Amino acid sequence: MTYYEVRLAQIHAQDYTQYAIAAAERLLAEIGPGAGVVLDLGCGAADLADVVMPAGYDYVGVDLSPSMVALARSRRPDIRVIQASAFDLPEIADTRAIVAVGEVVNYAADPRAGLAGIHAWLRACHKALPAGGVLLLDVAGPLRADPEPATRVNHGEDYRLEVTTVTDPSRRTLTRTIRIFDDAGEQTETHVLELIDPMEMLAALRSAGFDAIALPAYRDDLPFPRGWSGFLARVP
Repeated sequence: MTYYEVRLAQIHAQDYTQYAIAAAERLLAEIGPGAGVVLDLGCGAADLADVVMPAGYDYVGVDLSPSMVALARSRRPDIRVIQASAFDLPEIADTRAIVAVGEVVNYAADPRAGLAGIHAWLRACHKALPAGGVLLLDVAGPLRADPEPATRVNHGEDYRLEVTTVTDPSRRTLTRTIRIFDDAGEQTETHVLELIDPMEMLAALRSAGFDAIALPAYRDDLPFPRGWSGFLARVP
């Protein structure tokens, strides 16, 4: 299953970066300027690099989408970007923080998404970080959408985006059907997310050895939509 092919990757990088930038600002509020590596899982077009690198950090991005990886590399030839699953942590020396924002650990492109692999992934993140290291992430939960399909329409400069979302409470999945209409015609992607209850996520973080808190937002003026929960975790 391929997510974020060329056109959707371009649209996302063009008009849907606000949460990634807010997350980078929240991260810097926690760790301050410094040195070491910020590892950005599900990095998209590497928007975090624009915030953390001026503060002194090196940046490594990871994304499963070839189109997103290509965008990130073209935008910032000076950074390292790896095409891989967020669940396969690269061995990066001197990692100061790990970021996984934008429902990265929910995406069913990897069979370990959702609760299926979250405990092992969190233990790996804990092992990769030093004492005081930070993990910043968000997840989609069971309230992210209603069981009945709902469609929202967004207009960009040169496209129309129709997103139909429905959840399956029994399977704890969310399905987004994304239709793009532009001069090239119509393109469709279907994204499936494995939902994680926020209380289960908080318990999993603490079980992995993190000191963790839930976040209502990365930035006060940009609250999470319903069913989307953020977490800030630190290695004691």
